[in-house]
Amino acid sequence: MNDQRIAAIFDVDGTLIAGATLERIFIRFLRRRGELGWHEMVCWLGAAAKAAVTGCLRLKAIKAYLRGKDSTYLRRLARECVESEVEPRLSPEAVNRLRWHQSAGHFVILLSGTLDLLLEPLAERLGVYARVGSELEIEDSRFTGRIAGAHPFGVTKAECLAAINRANRFNLKRSFAYADSFADRHLLAMVGHPVATNADTALRKIAESRGWMIEEFA
Repeated sequence: MNDQRIAAIFDVDGTLIAGATLERIFIRFLRRRGELGWHEMVCWLGAAAKAAVTGCLRLKAIKAYLRGKDSTYLRRLARECVESEVEPRLSPEAVNRLRWHQSAGHFVILLSGTLDLLLEPLAERLGVYARVGSELEIEDSRFTGRIAGAHPFGVTKAECLAAINRANRFNLKRSFAYADSFADRHLLAMVGHPVATNADTALRKIAESRGWMIEEFA
């Protein structure tokens, strides 16, 4: 008897949510609430400029605008943001597909480079019990502006899935993955049912050449 389960891995930005990314939505939310001012944005721009010169860190991994923020308070704001700003933006088609996998008994996983403090309340609202996002480093109950551990982007997403499945819990040949970006090609290639969802031009070309399913979630 095969005890391996079927997994359904969902990217978030561009897949469950079209248009603005979760983090961009959160930044706008914080600015409207007066939690982010010019000082924080200047810190972020400075860190981004330094990263561009040194090439030591991807721009997506820079969270300097959150440096010094109280972690408990910011998590509360993140939940408010997901409830009021993010949930209305979820693609009905994408959510219906996620629900289909849940009803089929598949193990749904949210795998995204977005902030875990945003991914956590989103996963709870969707009834998803497994997630991998970008954890923020905390010192003395405040965020340092640095990522702790892996930043799930590009090939690192595939490495995260491999780590999750280290004990061969899932039958990846029978599993599904949904993602929109060329950077997600490594993740999609790991499963038997890759779905290029709202795919960018480069990913669409790969999907067409490899016979992957292509879908548009409004």
